[in-house]
Amino acid sequence: MLRLFLRLYLLLMLPATAAFVFFMYVTDQVMAQMHAEQQRQRAGVAFDRAERIVTDQRVPDWQGRLKEIEATFRVAHEVIPVDKALGDFFMSSSEKERLRAGEIAFRDRPGGGTVYLRRIKDTDRALRIEWVGAYEYLALYYTIIVLLVTTALALILFRLTRPLWRELEALKAATARVGEGDFGVRADVAPGSMLQPISTAFNAMAGRVQALLQSHRDLEQGVAHELRTPLAQLKFDLELARTADNPGDREKRFASMQRDVVDLEDLVSELLVLANLREAPPYRPREVPAGPLVEEVLRRAQDEMRAAGRDVAIEPPRNLPESLSCDSKYLARALINVLRNAVRYAHSKVALTVERAGSRTTISVDDDGPGVPPNERDRLFEPFTRLEGSRGRDSGGVGLGLAIVKSVAEWHGGEARISDSPLGGARVSISW
Repeated sequence: MLRLFLRLYLLLMLPATAAFVFFMYVTDQVMAQMHAEQQRQRAGVAFDRAERIVTDQRVPDWQGRLKEIEATFRVAHEVIPVDKALGDFFMSSSEKERLRAGEIAFRDRPGGGTVYLRRIKDTDRALRIEWVGAYEYLALYYTIIVLLVTTALALILFRLTRPLWRELEALKAATARVGEGDFGVRADVAPGSMLQPISTAFNAMAGRVQALLQSHRDLEQGVAHELRTPLAQLKFDLELARTADNPGDREKRFASMQRDVVDLEDLVSELLVLANLREAPPYRPREVPAGPLVEEVLRRAQDEMRAAGRDVAIEPPRNLPESLSCDSKYLARALINVLRNAVRYAHSKVALTVERAGSRTTISVDDDGPGVPPNERDRLFEPFTRLEGSRGRDSGGVGLGLAIVKSVAEWHGGEARISDSPLGGARVSISW
C-alpha cells in the first residue's frame, strides 16, 4: 500500500504544487501591475532621499548615510552602472524604457519581492532600491501554503487509497482463487467504487465460466447416460442376431440394430449442434429474407413428417415480414426442432406465426396436442429432459431439441418459452 500511496502522491503532489506556485506567481504579477503606480510613488520618496545623499558634495560619507537609512527603513541601496541595469534579464522592455527616460522602473526579484531602479540625473549610474524582509515574508508565506496543500493532499489521498487498496487485495485474492479452480468466488467492492466496473466484469466472467463448466459437467453426465441405452440395446440385438436360428428373427434384430444406429447418429448430431452453439462467437445480426427461410423450414418439417408416417396439417405464417435479423443457419435449426416436436405430439394441426413489435421478433409454433404442464415447461429446455406419457421417450427424440432452441434464442440475445396454445396444445415461442 505504501508504494501505491507514494506513487499516487508524487503523481498528484508535484503537478499540484507547480500549479499552485505558478498561480501565486501570476497573481503577484497581476497585483503588481494593478498597483504599479502606487508602488512607484512610494518608491519615489525613497529615491529622492537617497539621490540627494549620493549627489550632495557636502556629504563625503554618503555610503555611511545610506547605511543608516537602510537600518532605519529596512531598505537596501546600491549604485550600479546603467548598462548593467539595462542588461537585467528579469526586467521587461517597457521598464527598461522607463529607466532610460529617468523614471522609476521595477522588476521581480527571484525568490520574491520587487527591485526598483532609477537613473541618477545627469550620470551613467542607476540607483537600485529594494525593501528588505518583504521577500523573506513571501518565501515563508509560500512555504507554509505549500506545506498545508501537500499535507491536505496526503490526507485526502490516504483516505482514498486505503479502501482502494483493500478492494484491490480482495480482487487479487478472488482472482487467485479462480486460478485455483474455485469459480464460485466473487469480488466484493463497495458501491460506487472505482473498481466496481472491474469487479462487475470479473464476477460476470466467473459466473459465466462457472455456468459453462457446470453445463459441460451436466452434458457429460447426460451423454454418458444417454449413450448407454442405445449401446446396450445394440449389443443385445447383436448377440441375439448371432444366436438366432431363424433368418426372419435375424432380420428383425438387424432392423432393430439399424434403428439403434440412427438413434446414436441423431444423438451425436444434436450434441454437436449444442456444443457449437455454446462455443459460438458473439452474435452479429444479419438481415436475411424471411420467405426462403420459412419455406425451407416448412419443407424439411413436412419431409420428416411424411417419413415418420404422420399426417398433420402445418399452417404457414401470415403477414410474413420481408426480412429477419438473425443467423439463418441456427434459427432454421431451432425452428425445425420446434416443428418436429409439434408434429410429433399434435393431433391434426400445427400453426407457425411470426410477429414483429418494433425491433423485436417473435416466432411461435402452436399444436393441438396434449400440451405441457406449467410446472414442467422450464425444465424441458434442459438437456436430456423429457416428459412422461405422451411426451416421453417412446414418442422419439433424444431430449436435446428444446435445449438447442433455448441456446439459439439466448445466443440471439432473446429467450425461448413454452405456454398454452390457442389450438389447445402447447405453444413454443422464440423471441429476440
